[in-house]
Amino acid sequence: MSTTYAVYVRVSTDKDEQIASVENQMDICRNWLERNGYRWDENQVFKDEGISGTLFLERPSIQLILEKAKRKEIQMVVFKSISRLARDLKDSLEIREVFMAHNVRIISVEEGYDSQKEGKNDMAFELWSLFSAQYSRTLSAGISAALAAKVRRGEHIGKTPFGYDKTDGFLRINEKEATTVRMIYRWYNQGWGYKRIMNELNNRGIKPKLIDKWQVTSVQRLIRNPVYCGDFILNQYTTVKRDGRRKQIRNPPEKWLYFKDHHPAIISRTEWQIANRKDDNVSRRKVTPWNEFRGIAKCSECGCHMVIVQSYRKRVDGSTVHWKYLKCSKWRRGGGCVNHQPITYEAFRSMILNHMQKKGESFPLLLTNQLEKRKQDELFQYRRSLKRWKRRRKRLLELYLDRLIDKEEFEQKRTEVDRQIRAIYDQISILKKKEYREQHMESLREAFECLQEQNQDLYEFMRTLIDEIRVYPDGATEVDYSFEMPVQ
Repeated sequence: MSTTYAVYVRVSTDKDEQIASVENQMDICRNWLERNGYRWDENQVFKDEGISGTLFLERPSIQLILEKAKRKEIQMVVFKSISRLARDLKDSLEIREVFMAHNVRIISVEEGYDSQKEGKNDMAFELWSLFSAQYSRTLSAGISAALAAKVRRGEHIGKTPFGYDKTDGFLRINEKEATTVRMIYRWYNQGWGYKRIMNELNNRGIKPKLIDKWQVTSVQRLIRNPVYCGDFILNQYTTVKRDGRRKQIRNPPEKWLYFKDHHPAIISRTEWQIANRKDDNVSRRKVTPWNEFRGIAKCSECGCHMVIVQSYRKRVDGSTVHWKYLKCSKWRRGGGCVNHQPITYEAFRSMILNHMQKKGESFPLLLTNQLEKRKQDELFQYRRSLKRWKRRRKRLLELYLDRLIDKEEFEQKRTEVDRQIRAIYDQISILKKKEYREQHMESLREAFECLQEQNQDLYEFMRTLIDEIRVYPDGATEVDYSFEMPVQ
């Protein structure tokens, strides 16, 4: 048969038994294809390996298959079971809708599902998708129950905390590290701050368990962790899916599973409670200022994010003057980088806004030219690469005809060349999609207009217009705009 098909396989972990199931899925699909008169083509196999079926947007192969369906490049997609396609009911039905809208036949071998026979309004696919989604939830609940049972037996789940060793699943006090833990709590209850404790530990050459130096956050987490008074909390966090991606959120305290006196304590419960008094935490904690450049502004030396460090000075009249400076987060956490020349957040914000407004004056001509130049440059690179692979395919055929290589070697190398050529055609096709460029231009235009309202939060607009800002130790900056080609 001449029908162009795609075979989709997926495994959710990198374990050996899961890796072997890739071959198992391929064999099942190949058997169905050959029994139904199709010629097996391994180049039409698309794999998502080590990726959960609940994370739709993080699966590049299924995304490529959907793109091929929209471009009418495939007429049929085959997979072992609907659980391989997706384990989220909404995603599974959305994928089916795309295939059906573009007349792509769907084959799920294990369930015996064939969209050509079932028709567009069948309930079979929806029921199997529901079962698959329920299985994923049941599996997750089973794992959670098993973990809770282990914790009830006194076993520790997760990384071994500083101050302890783990033997046969149970925590045992490491006396050398425990001495440091007791010292940290004593210092903190005497009024020391996190940074002072961090500096003292590093100056004494005391190393944490997993990294080379203590950081502010590692000291803070140690003090906040109830594990040191013998307690263990399970179910503090839940992994949820938002916009097709996995995100970890903190559960409300009423959902926590609190195991009191779970393991040997390093400090007394009273000492832990003193360190974690709510009123004391509020008085010590500085409110983190809002940073419109979070994730965008980075240190030129180490690549870490630039964060806001606050400073203040009391005037003679008793009032307080506050400053906010941008500093390398790696330096702030405990060294390992340079201390940048002080630049206030307000001065930095004003400087970047001035740059952006100057760019906006030549918009949209600049934007249109840059986008078109970027597209043409990328197309040129792909087309040049395409010519190279086509020449390679021609030379390969000449070698075979001149009997310089045998048929087996010829077929093997030609398969790889054809795969590369198809991949380049895919990229060229995606690049030519005009609607994406138009949407991108419109979002940039709106962002430039919003920059005029300087009193509002500009974070989202900065993310739209800027890829990265590199801040140098002397205060100089270098900006990569999302709409400009980098200087060659």
